[in-house]
Amino acid sequence: MNRKQFLSEKVVGLILRVFASKEDDIPNRIKMIKDAISAARKMVVDGVQVIRRIDVLVWSDKNYKDSDCGKTAPALREALKEEKGVFVSEVEHADIFCAILNYGVVHQLRKGVDYNIIASAEAFSYMTPETMSDIINAACKGAKVIPVAITELTQSILEGRGANTFAMWDGESLMTVGGFDLKTAKPSDDRTAHYMKGWSQEKGDVYYQLAGVEEVIPIARMIQTFGACVAPIVPSGEGVKAYIVPDAATQPELWLRHISKMGTKFERQSAHLASIGVDPSYIKEESWKNTVGSKK
Repeated sequence: MNRKQFLSEKVVGLILRVFASKEDDIPNRIKMIKDAISAARKMVVDGVQVIRRIDVLVWSDKNYKDSDCGKTAPALREALKEEKGVFVSEVEHADIFCAILNYGVVHQLRKGVDYNIIASAEAFSYMTPETMSDIINAACKGAKVIPVAITELTQSILEGRGANTFAMWDGESLMTVGGFDLKTAKPSDDRTAHYMKGWSQEKGDVYYQLAGVEEVIPIARMIQTFGACVAPIVPSGEGVKAYIVPDAATQPELWLRHISKMGTKFERQSAHLASIGVDPSYIKEESWKNTVGSKK
């Protein structure tokens, strides 16, 4: 398939997750979602605005004490009421890592979306026309998982272990292998959770639940099913490419969550892959040999 065919025949959607455990954090969340939507609107390739549908999923499962406070979805609907093609859903029965994304992908598939971009709103600076162009080129060559190598996870992503910080998935192929496996879901009860120990330059020893990194199991299964189908992208285009890290002074809980998540990522990836009999080296060797995009 060539680019012209892709842009005329394929529908690309964007999935953004958001929650505010505390009501006073809602304005920050709204601003970040607005920035992400604005960046997504600018991903125009060959004169075509690539993303046709945006779903904002508010994590509101009350089985989790740190889920949304209950007021973010109404606030977002009011703030985004003039945005065409943007839909806010309050997801009340799902963990933040897996089930909410399975819901989002299936929801978009039902609406006619072929490819799902899953991204963190904090990664909006990576959403450039140049990067989107490279993503489309990879899809045209048959890639089914196309992760963008954000700064903090560059090596991991270039080795094929994509991150939903910014990645495009062939939705049908993803669901063919079972979607995001719930064995990587966030535990609702901390008393039954297992923790992994890692290290962070900012804090030293850090700990995080053996959950998340929901991308690696479906990536391994998609490679096993479809062959080499992971194409990492090196971001390009104007502007500073930076994931927006929570401020340690004003958002200490979110900051600690972030550095703990980053400091244990490889350990968690390895553990989850081992549960299905796969080593990270398998993904590295079976992904596409060459990344797409220019290294800048």
